[in-house]
Amino acid sequence: MKKEHIDYYVFHQANKFMLNTIRKICGIAKEQFYVRIEDTGNTTSSTIPIALKQCLDGHKIQKGQRVMIAGFGVGLSWAATILKF
Repeated sequence: MKKEHIDYYVFHQANKFMLNTIRKICGIAKEQFYVRIEDTGNTTSSTIPIALKQCLDGHKIQKGQRVMIAGFGVGLSWAATILKF
């Protein structure tokens, strides 16, 4: 699957600088990439479900869309998947 097949991206909300750097390096449009850590901060593993809930409440994610979620942490651990809503 290519990035053109992904409608929206929700990554672990570690910090705003890191998220914006990842988005720019990956060439993802700002409109497709969720960054909103000012409300919750870095709540470790909870950031992705919190962000998904905020996206659903704000209608950023619609039925039928493909959303990539990705988590990363200390020691170069990471995981990602694609969800279809």
